[in-house]
Amino acid sequence: MIRMAVLDFETANHQPGSACQLGIVVVEPWRIVSEHQWLIRPQRLYFSPRCTQVHGLTARDVMDSPTWDSLWSEVWDVLDGTVVIAHNAGFDARVLSSTCCLYDIALQPIDLQCTRLIAKRGWPGLPSHALAAMAEHLSIRFRHHDALEDARAAATILMSAAEQVGVDDLDALEERLGLVRGRIWTDRIRQPRTVRRSRLEVVAEPQPRYEQRRFRVDGLPLQNELVRKGRRIADEILGHCGIEKPLAGKRVVLLGTLLGLDREDSIGFLSNLGATVQASANLQTQYLIQGSQADPMEDSALEATGKVAEALQSLLDRKKIQDMESRQKDGQPIRIISQRQLLAMLPAGLQSVRGDV
Repeated sequence: MIRMAVLDFETANHQPGSACQLGIVVVEPWRIVSEHQWLIRPQRLYFSPRCTQVHGLTARDVMDSPTWDSLWSEVWDVLDGTVVIAHNAGFDARVLSSTCCLYDIALQPIDLQCTRLIAKRGWPGLPSHALAAMAEHLSIRFRHHDALEDARAAATILMSAAEQVGVDDLDALEERLGLVRGRIWTDRIRQPRTVRRSRLEVVAEPQPRYEQRRFRVDGLPLQNELVRKGRRIADEILGHCGIEKPLAGKRVVLLGTLLGLDREDSIGFLSNLGATVQASANLQTQYLIQGSQADPMEDSALEATGKVAEALQSLLDRKKIQDMESRQKDGQPIRIISQRQLLAMLPAGLQSVRGDV
């Protein structure tokens, strides 16, 4: 059963990292099971007149509220394992990603869907699919631009669409309406999108089976066999850990990737072990983990592109290592470890790589 976290952010100003209010409504097909709301003190306590005019919040309202890094563990407890859904999802996804980046919080990849796209496919004849217009059409009474009220209205649109189409879960709703989920990472966002109606009919026809080619951030195809092996090893290690979190409370910076996984899966692996993965070092950082880069491809154009990307990444990684070494000299207890040293810290880590378990 897919759990959905329908959320809405309000911002203090026009910078996406200035979240000042968050509302989340958790939906399990097809009912609201919990609601959550937070006031957030932005890092820069400036409220633009335009934003205050929209949502009515001022600096005085959030002066004593917690900052995003203080709230994050509580917010993630709600979001973990859900599909994030919002009306005009691109805006809220950008606020979530940007605010996490502002506080050096590595966001574990999370799926994204948009109730505005759902409304456009579910009620194609309406002149507007804005939240207020949809609320009026569905007779939803709410206070617009209050984060929890907006999230609740978007959740009602989602549930109304499912009822109208007559489906049991989100997967079926997306298939019927021709929608493809997006995804949120720490450093980028893939927006949800619609599929042309003509393509839906083609997809419904029996198709020859083939293995889809996956691509890295820099455009180079992944070695699928290497990725499958890496995921198997990661799953074995996590299985041996059970409910224990060997890296609980540890703050780490990761260079490159682990076990042949891509960057996002490597961060997810460390997060499942209990670590907080940071984008860059700070005074709380305890480990820098030196991973590896994917192998270059044979195609000459792709190989050239890959070499440029690897050279740039190598330069950034060297700067991070120099920063770590400087912090060590200043007395900060940071350890720089390799992938092998990391695996030696984990239950059956090295044995899983060697195939001895």
